[in-house]
Amino acid sequence: MSELLETWLDAAIGETREALVRDGKPIALRVTRASDEGRRARWGELYCARVRELDKRRRGAFLELGLRDQQGFLPLGDDGRARMRKERVNLREGQGVIVSVGREAARGKNPVVELTEIGHDGEDPHRIGQHEVDEELLLAKPAPDPQIRAKLDATIEDALARTTPIPGGGMLTIDAVTALVAIDVDAGARQGSGDPERFALDLNVAAAQEAARQIRLRNLGGIIAIDFVSLKAKSHLKALEDSVRAAFSGDPWSVQFGGLSRFGVYELARSQLRSPLHEQLRDPDGRSSAETVALMALRAIEREGRAQTGRQIACTVAPEVKAWLDTAEIDWRAQLSNRIGMRWAVDAAPGPRDKIDARAL
Repeated sequence: MSELLETWLDAAIGETREALVRDGKPIALRVTRASDEGRRARWGELYCARVRELDKRRRGAFLELGLRDQQGFLPLGDDGRARMRKERVNLREGQGVIVSVGREAARGKNPVVELTEIGHDGEDPHRIGQHEVDEELLLAKPAPDPQIRAKLDATIEDALARTTPIPGGGMLTIDAVTALVAIDVDAGARQGSGDPERFALDLNVAAAQEAARQIRLRNLGGIIAIDFVSLKAKSHLKALEDSVRAAFSGDPWSVQFGGLSRFGVYELARSQLRSPLHEQLRDPDGRSSAETVALMALRAIEREGRAQTGRQIACTVAPEVKAWLDTAEIDWRAQLSNRIGMRWAVDAAPGPRDKIDARAL
């Protein structure tokens, strides 16, 4: 029996969001922002690039991609040459090349690119192609479904939370730090039988399944350490290891399994192809970025405008959010007016960054 998959898609002003959903549960998220255009590289894009610097110490080449905020990093081998399919080629500074983005920027690192062609003049670095899945998001039509939008709002809020419930009871605590992703399993108020060992195994199996879903949902990668509840029986330890592998079996990114340590910590490594969701939507201090809150405010204005036909909509936001809207390079004013008409106003007032007050007058 094939699994039941559906897609939730919302083409909002300045941001298109999509969730892949299995049996009613979101398992993957993608967010594409208009402000990223010309600034950040996305996985699967192709660029006509120029070699800016060969850095032997870092064993890589830095490439100009024609982006304002980022340059590409092309790994080099111990021999100082780059891999191009089955060949090893020498590069020189100023040389033109064609590269594809194999990994988006994450944790302050440059996007990693792969060499596909050489022999270009290197003039005017620019993007020459996108991954088809991102093209679909950019072409999505603005036909908002209030229910889908609400579901996506809730899904993203849950995917940014530090803690998340385990089905059947218990809690995962997820901390993405510079070196790794640490996940702690806690039984909480979970109910079980009088057999502590069986209780721990059932909890750990459920936690492994939820951890795999959350990792994919949040676009987390690199070294991941899951601290399971301790088990004693060898058969239960083997069952847990099998459960972890089964939980990640459908992951589209490469996963390498390290196994359980004697302290009950399971280590694995997952390829990091796209930027983590929290790095897309939050500042390094953990707060929602001014852009994230500004786009939320635009959705709130649109929601009120559609619910209160013909009435003026007033929205008050924090000063830094208003500043982002005032200087934004996306034409949100025209888009908002096209959706609900010229009957809105945005003002600033001191207060928490994430406070949004959108109301009909």
